[in-house]
Amino acid sequence: MKLFFNQTSPYARKVRVAAHELGIFDTLELVEADPWGDSPKFFTAAPLGKVPALVAEDGTLIVESGTICQYLDSLVPGRPLGSYQLPVLARAALAHGVVDAAFATVIERRRPREFQWTEWKARQRRAIERTLPRVAPPPAGRFDLGDLTLAVALAYLDFRLPEISWRSNQPGLGTWLDAVSTRPSMTLTAPPPGAPPPRLA
Repeated sequence: MKLFFNQTSPYARKVRVAAHELGIFDTLELVEADPWGDSPKFFTAAPLGKVPALVAEDGTLIVESGTICQYLDSLVPGRPLGSYQLPVLARAALAHGVVDAAFATVIERRRPREFQWTEWKARQRRAIERTLPRVAPPPAGRFDLGDLTLAVALAYLDFRLPEISWRSNQPGLGTWLDAVSTRPSMTLTAPPPGAPPPRLA
């Protein structure tokens, strides 16, 4: 299988964390791609121009991180990430929404300041601040698709939006993130320190 990814993309990190947790990371051929560039090779494989994009063994193109994670989970007996269970999917979708709001803010900030939509950024922040109190720290020892999506979302807030003081408002989530961040799946997929924000084409 071939996975197109970017080291700083939270969506691509979610897939890589899942692959590590499932024990199938070594079956992936990693292809680092710049989704903001103009690589014909990347666009041929991933016409939407987004990461992650997975090309399965039979050539099927699978996009969207949640769908890719569900597919990878289906390859392992017992589906360890629980991607077939509604409660897991519901938690994953809520955490994925936090990633969406954070990522939208990051992209908006890449525009020239005079063209940035201030209310749009404020709206994304309010969405994040409304959502996190609805998310309880997962129980110790569990790390299913919902949990790993939450871990990636919170880590992305620390990485790109440190001014959002979610840790002081949700100390239980902060303690949980610190604990699960020591998992190999998280340490091996962490973005490089000091990585610049994505550029617009």
